[in-house]
Amino acid sequence: MRSLAPAAFAHPGALALAVLLFAATALAQTAIKPANPGAAARPAPVFHHVDADQSGHVSLDEVLAYARQQRETKPFALKDVDLDGDGIITQDELAKAGIKGLEGHGDIRARELDLTGDGYVSHQDLDDYFASRHRAAYARADADKDGALRPSEFTLLRF
Repeated sequence: MRSLAPAAFAHPGALALAVLLFAATALAQTAIKPANPGAAARPAPVFHHVDADQSGHVSLDEVLAYARQQRETKPFALKDVDLDGDGIITQDELAKAGIKGLEGHGDIRARELDLTGDGYVSHQDLDDYFASRHRAAYARADADKDGALRPSEFTLLRF
């Protein structure tokens, strides 16, 4: 009786190779999980969304303006978040308090957020905190230090 299998699969090694190739293809199509499983996966902004003036370069002002528009974090009282009162706000404490938008920032010193020291993180405090983080990320991404990010440099922008 003649086999109905194609000649390529007549050899047992060929069948194993086909199975491995199929598995590799399936894995390659699987979504990449974030490094911090507690963090919500956010796609990186597309260059043209941040390049408000469509100049082909992204300025620091454009990055900061885009970040303000995307900000999810709302003002909050430190006592409601820093439950152990140690002056360090952990990702777990943020999650328990229902604070969104600071995922992936790691542990944050309360004084980094509450710049006025009044025990309350206001919109202005949040703007200042995010602006300092974005300025640092922008400086790292601006490889040629010309004060503008080209699309190739924009891909390096990590907050």
